[in-house]
Amino acid sequence: MEPVETLEGWYCMHLLWSIDGASWRKVTFEHQQEMVHQFQLLLDDFVQTEAKGNGSHYVFNVSGHKADLGLIILRETLAELNEIELQLTKLPLFDYLKRGTSYVSVTEVGTYTGKPKSDKGWAYVNQHLKPELPDKPYICFYPMSKLRIPGANWYTLTYDERRQFMHDHGTVGRTYAGKIWQYITGSIGLDDFEWGVTLFAETPLMFKKIIAEMRYYEASSVYGEFPYFVVGTHMDNAGLQKMFLENWEA
Repeated sequence: MEPVETLEGWYCMHLLWSIDGASWRKVTFEHQQEMVHQFQLLLDDFVQTEAKGNGSHYVFNVSGHKADLGLIILRETLAELNEIELQLTKLPLFDYLKRGTSYVSVTEVGTYTGKPKSDKGWAYVNQHLKPELPDKPYICFYPMSKLRIPGANWYTLTYDERRQFMHDHGTVGRTYAGKIWQYITGSIGLDDFEWGVTLFAETPLMFKKIIAEMRYYEASSVYGEFPYFVVGTHMDNAGLQKMFLENWEA
């Protein structure tokens, strides 16, 4: 079977942590402030690096029990992501955070519809391979894979069958232009599932709408596997202050 050619860009790491509240409450307010400040200084360093076009990041407050703090980092190489992860681990603040789910992938654009044939087309592709993540208020991330079971094996379909299924899928996605900002990252050989999907929106209802609608198309309804979802809200420095410094009295 003919595999689809993919275009790759920056490496991507999704990181989640939960606050160890029992330990954090034992820390003096002044020490809490200093630790949060150190984290914010590192985030400021990220901004300076990214201003030169060398990556992007997004900080968010996770909804639900899966985590409290979420961070997405994009860089040109996997080694840079590993270095950033080590920098975070060395910060005193992270002594009070419990490591949760992580996801490693690389930005990806498929070519079922062919490669771009114009400068405008390549500009669109490059925006997804080396993106500046939007500071939209809501985020949804989920990994996914294509099934490989009897009667529903994506990898035994012909190229033309897969191309048609993905065309139908993409047609739905394009109706949400201006409502959803979507980034696909490939993770075959890099993590437990095959792709990561990261969505940004002005309202979380858009996540429900687009995912529910896509479920009725065969690329998802027959061949898709979606193990979990993470949603949250964007956080700036004020949001970090609120998360770590308000209402933590013992």
